Amino acid sequence: MSKVAIVVQRCHENIVGGSESLARQYAELLSEAFDVDILTTTALDYTTWSNELPEGIERWQGIDIHRFPVSITRSAYWHELHARWLRHYPYAGSGNVEVAASRRNPWTLALQEEFIRKQGPYSASLIAFLRTNWRAYRAILFVTYLYPTSYFGAAVVSPSRSLLVPTLHDEPAAYMKAYKHMARRMRAVLWLAEPEKQLGESLWGKLPGTVIAMPIVTDLVPPASLGYPYLLYSGRIDEGKGSHELIDYFTRMKNTAPSNLRLVLTGQNKIGLPAHSDIIYLGHVSKREKAALMAGADLFVMPSRWESFSIATLEAMAQRTPVLVNSNCAVLAEHVAKSEAGSTFSNYASFCDAISKLRGDERNLDVMRTKAREYVVSRYNRERIRDALVREIRFMHRSSRSSLPH
Repeated sequence: MSKVAIVVQRCHENIVGGSESLARQYAELLSEAFDVDILTTTALDYTTWSNELPEGIERWQGIDIHRFPVSITRSAYWHELHARWLRHYPYAGSGNVEVAASRRNPWTLALQEEFIRKQGPYSASLIAFLRTNWRAYRAILFVTYLYPTSYFGAAVVSPSRSLLVPTLHDEPAAYMKAYKHMARRMRAVLWLAEPEKQLGESLWGKLPGTVIAMPIVTDLVPPASLGYPYLLYSGRIDEGKGSHELIDYFTRMKNTAPSNLRLVLTGQNKIGLPAHSDIIYLGHVSKREKAALMAGADLFVMPSRWESFSIATLEAMAQRTPVLVNSNCAVLAEHVAKSEAGSTFSNYASFCDAISKLRGDERNLDVMRTKAREYVVSRYNRERIRDALVREIRFMHRSSRSSLPH
């Protein structure tokens, strides 16, 4: 039996970053040792989960992508449930995991499952496919813990064949006990970073598994020349990524200390950007264009506090670009601490101070450029991560270990 399946909520080449990119990369790596299927939905838009892509099988780089229609999309009802949950967990995402985790859970398991199902994308036909066909796969990887594709998919698959790749970060939904039950059914959990593993075990208890991470493209490209110095952000531009704070901090800094420094942003814009001569929005760019922009930036800025790995941050570091990241995100803070290739900020004052110090010392900045690339190349190379993935799947196939108790 040489088949492996990867279950993910959506899959398309135009979706950049996040668990979707992780699923595609894992599929490519595993396809060198196994036949790989990606099991996903016909959705593209994560805010609605409406059906947009054709149902059926697409052949992609030797991998079959099975797309199943979404039977429950996201509605106003789910947003009401979400608002109710947020009122119960005001401390989630604050970095004080112990306080949030100790708070009494007021919802029954049935209500939590209603939340998970109604947030979408729920695909009855994908679940039915797994229920009927899971024995055809030696391993099934459920990528990202949050969505019903993982939660209800894992419920119909033998724990002996199940691996969870949670891409977990400190957010309100993570405190639902339903997800703990799901995680503890798995044969093992594959983490992207040590802080993610620590967070997961603080919420779900000790679990079998290991930190595997994901590969980062490290080919150097010539830097873009825009004619002015700039900070760069690449990724989804929305509230959950800290985009509002980034725009606010940057415009306030420019009003206080005018300069020729600009802020360049690429990616899907979900919030609307202000008309400002020093804020440049380039929209969707090719992978090579993004790498060139990273290589030419003074600093790459990642304002998000909710990251389980941050592909874009590491891609920028691979292009010899120092980074400025949100100190409230343990994963990002660890990247900076271990690489010594950037700085952190927690508020407006520390944002301005970090930019001033980093850009004001060219000799130190050059040292950071070298350290940034060395950090990524030494830890996130393709062969090491491929071998770790293959080894984990072959080990679970030899082992007859039973699932943990709920």
